[in-house]
Amino acid sequence: MPNAWCDAGLSGRFWPLHLKPYNNELLSSWLVRLSRAYGMEASRFGASIGRYSAFWNRDVDKGLDDTLLQSLMDRTATPPARVLETTFSGYRGFPIPELYSNGLSAWILSIGLRDGRRHRPWLQYCPYCLQEDVDPYFRCYWRLVFVTVCAPHHCRLLDRCVACAAPCNIHQVPRDADAITCCYRCQFDARRSWAPALDHTAGRHRVMQFQTLLVEALRQGWYPLSQAESVSTEEYLYVLQQLGRLLITRSRAQELRRGFCGYLGEPYFEPSFPASRGRALEVLSVADRFTLLLLLGWWLDDWPDQFVAMCAMARLTRTDLSSHFSFPPDWYEEAVGQVARGRFAGMKFASYGAVRSVDSGVMHQSL
Repeated sequence: MPNAWCDAGLSGRFWPLHLKPYNNELLSSWLVRLSRAYGMEASRFGASIGRYSAFWNRDVDKGLDDTLLQSLMDRTATPPARVLETTFSGYRGFPIPELYSNGLSAWILSIGLRDGRRHRPWLQYCPYCLQEDVDPYFRCYWRLVFVTVCAPHHCRLLDRCVACAAPCNIHQVPRDADAITCCYRCQFDARRSWAPALDHTAGRHRVMQFQTLLVEALRQGWYPLSQAESVSTEEYLYVLQQLGRLLITRSRAQELRRGFCGYLGEPYFEPSFPASRGRALEVLSVADRFTLLLLLGWWLDDWPDQFVAMCAMARLTRTDLSSHFSFPPDWYEEAVGQVARGRFAGMKFASYGAVRSVDSGVMHQSL
């Protein structure tokens, strides 16, 4: 073990190896690296510090196990703030009530636990980031639903092994595997993967910009709704979730996707769900979420004019926009009121394949 990974001044209070989490490292990733440093399987290591055998049958990244977090602080001499940063509770703007959900938690990729195993693509990665790491690790934001691209490498993220399509169950990687990046099923190294490059289009740029703003908003607690107004990140994410569901699960979802894709000149997409009952943003593949965020980022751009105009053209009603939304924020209700009052009335959806854009509420033909 390289000396740089360990702290000097060891004592009985601490574990012999004091591996610290890397910048933005996910708790799962840190735990697996710790287990490998001790030559242990992650399941056994987790059971030894968590004091229960089915350690990986819960989503430890939510940061709800205070005993586990305290143990990591004490045994690795890592400051509390740095340990919390490996979990979602480390994000100031995260909807905290969602973390305590027994099932899906909004904006966190679902682990899809079944028969004691994680079956869904709960962890994404950029192979080029992993290639550049001296000691490869997985980032915390790679588990966020709205994160679908790597800005430094200008590419799409991957959410499965490219060789066998298995999810990235890093906690099941054998301890004798070459690295944490190896597939637990076929041993293919994720660092050898190729990720699709982003096209140089306005839509792709918007997705990257939208993602950057959302991640920063989680850290700060505020989202820049417009140049003149910032709103609570928690409120904004609730609105984003409401509109995302309109596009993938509501009765008019197919019509809306077709119309929006038509205006953007994007191919129509039909989201694929693992089961008929599991229709949620948190179980979608990275490819589906990328396109969904492209549509949402465009719909919410230039708030509220573009939102109101597109709602009018799609003939969305107050009921469509507010159904199943218990406590909508005032700024959203004000925009929905504009839709209800008929602002931009008379506009119609473009046919599939038409390319148009909205600029400050004015429709114009794009060439």
